[in-house]
Amino acid sequence: MQELICNIEFEQSGNEFLGRLRTEMGGTREFTGITFEEVLNQIVVELEEEFL
Repeated sequence: MQELICNIEFEQSGNEFLGRLRTEMGGTREFTGITFEEVLNQIVVELEEEFL
């Protein structure tokens, strides 16, 4: 059985990246940064804190 545990979306607007993370426990959170890697790292840290 599969269960959706999170939803992650990325957008680029000009020189800025936006990441949107949705989970049942934490709701929706947004992260911004100058690089995609910066935003991705923020999301990974948030997921580690929530699920570990």
